Amino acid sequence: MTRKEYEEAIERLNYLTKKYDEGCPEVSDEEWDKLYFECEQYERETGYADPKSPVNTVQFDIKTALKKVTHQGQPMLSLDKTKDINVLTDWVGEEECVVMAKMDGLTLRVTYEEGKLVGAETRGNGIVGEDILHNAMVIPSIPKAISTKKKTVIDGEIICKYDDFEEFSTMYKNPRNFASGSIRLLDSNECSRRNLTFVAWDSITDEANFLDKLATIEKLGFIVVPFEVVDVANIEAQQERMRKACADLNYPIDGLVYRINNTKVWLSKGKTDHAFQGSFAFKFYDEMYETTLLEIEWSMGRTGVITPVAIFEPVEIDGTIVQRASLHNLSIMRETLGTPYVGQKIWVFKANMIIPQIGKAEKMEDVENA
Repeated sequence: MTRKEYEEAIERLNYLTKKYDEGCPEVSDEEWDKLYFECEQYERETGYADPKSPVNTVQFDIKTALKKVTHQGQPMLSLDKTKDINVLTDWVGEEECVVMAKMDGLTLRVTYEEGKLVGAETRGNGIVGEDILHNAMVIPSIPKAISTKKKTVIDGEIICKYDDFEEFSTMYKNPRNFASGSIRLLDSNECSRRNLTFVAWDSITDEANFLDKLATIEKLGFIVVPFEVVDVANIEAQQERMRKACADLNYPIDGLVYRINNTKVWLSKGKTDHAFQGSFAFKFYDEMYETTLLEIEWSMGRTGVITPVAIFEPVEIDGTIVQRASLHNLSIMRETLGTPYVGQKIWVFKANMIIPQIGKAEKMEDVENA
């Protein structure tokens, strides 16, 4: 990568990050991460980092009508990440770590004083987020009161489970976009109809270890993220087990988070402007299978909305035969397939091992220009 290519990549990454934060991602996580890792490698090899690089800084602005909130205490940073199992095992080393599901939604912090819910804010740029307390008050999985009078701050993720997402799938491409847009609604009555779930994964306390934090969070009445103590000797089997457990719960996830259990050791690792160094993310991607489009079928849902459905040559994914996938609406169909035609090559996957999706397609204009 040349310096010019690197600078263009940084500009592209920041644009894509902004679109993601707005709930309108233009590329897959895999494509974003590929560009990110290329920039990270360039910075490591050359020693040069653009001040606007998302490798070291969270880069999106907040452009909504919601009130801005500066995070008190611990900032809400991102995570360093890898898709290389060897890099992950080297990072874990001899430390006792906890592995938990990396929820695919929107990060949220809730605050309690005197046992009452008094604040709820999105991560935003890590320092400043958006005040969404009015919506937090109508989400059943966010307790309105807890049993301790001590000031309590809980971090977690707003998600929409796959089964709850079904009735909205004709309007939104995936549960992440839906959850991100829904929690930002100005109308809490509408938000309350959106079937959102808050899954907690951290508390801002000085407890001796992370497992104690998770136990405390659960006792306070929160849904706690699926987690296990890391088994380094069987790390890949453990990953598959956790992925299956999340699929059974209908949770959308895009990877796993590894965190040092001992709080003092975790704090001693410090942080960059971008990420805490005592935690690490492992990203996985759904494997895509090539097949052939046969036709577009039009299906009417319970609400009377007509939905395009791709019918394709049967393909086996995760032990089941798949031959159809929703295209949600006309706009998404055109974005995904271009002009669909019989014989079109498409690549299919199961989102989080559950919902068949078309990840990409060979478009007619690409064939004609080949």
